[in-house]
This record gives sequence, structure tokens and C-alpha cells, in this order.
Amino acid sequence: MNVRGKFRVTKHVKHAQDNSYVEIELDALYSQTAEDNTYAKATPTGHITMTVTVPAVVEALPIGKSFYVDFSPAD
Repeated sequence: MNVRGKFRVTKHVKHAQDNSYVEIELDALYSQTAEDNTYAKATPTGHITMTVTVPAVVEALPIGKSFYVDFSPAD
């Protein structure tokens, strides 16, 4: 079974003096639009934290932008 959620990037936390890695936080969306409310019924709360070392990935996940997050079995 595949599962899809809708999340918004809420925070970037730069670590190390040279900012060589960034912790990116995403939270589940709710009450923004009819579509968001549909996702909120299935995932009323959720939090994802990733540590990223590639600057292009950090730029691709700006604070405030929303993303679909898909989970599918790896095996």
C-alpha cells in the first residue's frame, strides 16, 4: 500500500560553523484549502525531520513551500 501526505517546510536549522549540513523540518498541512483538509482527515498531525548535506537539496526545499510526501514499500 502506498501512502501520501501533504507537508510544508517549516524550519531550516544550520549546523556546524561552515553550515555544511542543514536540518529541515516539515509539518503536516491542515485547514488551508479543501485539498489540505482532505489530507488533514487522514494525517491530522505529522512531523518529518531530515539532515541534508547537499546545498541544492536545501534550496529545493524552501521554508513555506508545500510538498506531497509519498511512502511506498522498499521491498
